[in-house]
Parts: sequence; structure tokens; C-alpha cells
Amino acid sequence: MAEVLETIDGIARRLGRDVYYLALIDDDGDFRDIYTDVSEITCWLDAKQIGWSLCAGFDEDRVWIEGGPGCIFLDIHPDHGPEAMEMVEAHFMNAEGEPAIPGYVPAMLRLMKALSFAGRDDPDF
Repeated sequence: MAEVLETIDGIARRLGRDVYYLALIDDDGDFRDIYTDVSEITCWLDAKQIGWSLCAGFDEDRVWIEGGPGCIFLDIHPDHGPEAMEMVEAHFMNAEGEPAIPGYVPAMLRLMKALSFAGRDDPDF
């Protein structure tokens, strides 16, 4: 059955705030697609009681009709969840600031950036 998959910028606009997410990145630094198996990562998030949902990534220069870059929205409020984000960063990044788990990079999308692409929410876009 078809399912509507939000984009990370759409989530930021819907929530009206900055959002944290894990970008799914391949060995060349490009986005992996939304069909990537992320069950190992989502099991870890569940065990740490960090809410999450799969979503499509954000690209200023492209819009995908189907598929697209994958990411995992982390339901961590920037003002109320600094400990959770520190736990995520400690798990996914090493001391040198490089990904500790290949393929997953913690990131944040600022609301102001997401708002600049609000026109993409229009059904006629």
C-alpha cells in the first residue's frame, strides 16, 4: 500500500522548528535512497527511546516524485532534548568528528532554511 513520506524540510515547517535527522550517506558522500535498510539504526533509536520516522532528504536543487535521498527524522526538540542529541552524536560520530557508523551522519535543518522552500508544499508545485 502506498504511503505518504514527508520530507525533512516539510517536517520542519509542520513543526515550526529546527529539526535533527540522520542523513543516509554512501561511501562517496552522496545520499543513499529511502529504500535503504535502516533497521539496525532504528532498533538502537527505539532502545534509547528516541522517536523517529523515515523521511526523504532535502535538496535545494531537486524535487523527487518518488524515492529520493533517505534520512531518519529524530523527534528531538532542540530546546528540550540536548541530552538525547548528545547521545546520538556520541553514538554516530567519533572523536575526530567523522561518522562512527558508516552511512549515517547526524544533521540539523534550520527552520529558516526549510521555510525558504515552503512553496514546495503547494499541491500544484
